Amino acid sequence: MGGVSATKAAGHRARLARRVNSSASARLLWLDLARGLAVVSMIVAHTCPWGRPSIVTEYLTAPWFAMLIGMSLVLAWEKASGRAWHFLLASLARGVLLIGVGELLQRAYYQIDIVLQTLGLLTIVLAPLVVLLGRRTWAWAGIAVLMVAASPLLMAAGREWLAAGGADAGWPAYLLDLTATGLHYRVTTFVAIAAAGIAALPSLLAGRAAGRRGMLVAGALGVAAGLTYLAGRLTVGATPYSGTWPEILGAILLSLGATWGSAWLVSVVGRERVRAWLGAVVDTGRMALTAYAVQVLALAAIVRLWLDGGRDDHWQVMVGVIALCLTFSWAWLKVLPIGPLEWVLRLPGRGLTRVTAAGEESVSSA
Repeated sequence: MGGVSATKAAGHRARLARRVNSSASARLLWLDLARGLAVVSMIVAHTCPWGRPSIVTEYLTAPWFAMLIGMSLVLAWEKASGRAWHFLLASLARGVLLIGVGELLQRAYYQIDIVLQTLGLLTIVLAPLVVLLGRRTWAWAGIAVLMVAASPLLMAAGREWLAAGGADAGWPAYLLDLTATGLHYRVTTFVAIAAAGIAALPSLLAGRAAGRRGMLVAGALGVAAGLTYLAGRLTVGATPYSGTWPEILGAILLSLGATWGSAWLVSVVGRERVRAWLGAVVDTGRMALTAYAVQVLALAAIVRLWLDGGRDDHWQVMVGVIALCLTFSWAWLKVLPIGPLEWVLRLPGRGLTRVTAAGEESVSSA
């Protein structure tokens, strides 16, 4: 009996290993690397005591996450094999879960304006557009242009309504804050950024970020972002989170340049070397939501236990929290194939798949 049990256990481990390896090979390494770098950028934005790198990451981090979510949604839709309602309901559930996790983390720590609620609503808003448009580059580019122009106007109109008494409207005021008027994050802004990323996705998937041309494109996007921010500072303003058209356009260019640069790096260095040299960053990208939560909870503990409620912007805090997130992600994925919060986000899709399969089986039996 013991031999049979051992054989079954070995077979189970082999199947698990094949499933994990298959999942890892199917993933886009540059996308995981970009997510991991976005997590590092986020920690720098939250904790760096020196202004310049902190300001650069303030411009980059939240828009980069929005762009990567848009790209990921398109890839998820293509894996859904045309099951529109399955994809839409799963996206709705994931968006609601992100909002819930964001609210819990916001209550746990007050020094960070948690972005997950806005990203959750972005997921809900983008999903129907993804089903309708797929990878249609020019359609997404048009949406990006439209939202760059419209977002500042919607923000101004919404804030005027709130100032006139709308702030007492309860949940509509909260929804408007997430959608158009937030101090730092707005779905309208994120839609523009995500749409631009989706428009560029076919080029990235076609390998056009490789080689010298890819490096030049990434560099040109970074320079264009800098010039756009400069033009904004000389005109209507372009500080991080301001929601002006130069700030939104600059965020699109900067986020796209960072994504393009990630894809270029993988193409030049090679997948194996990236995994060997930057494996912890890639693993952090594979479980970016969990890493986000780890960062927030770690900062809450550090501020309460060691900093007596003071500010969290210290070199030791920044380096320590980056090391914690990278090490935790690397160690977790050595044992389990998916991060804990990522596993929770997959539950709605798995549940819908089981319901669909059961329904199809009952129909075929009838």
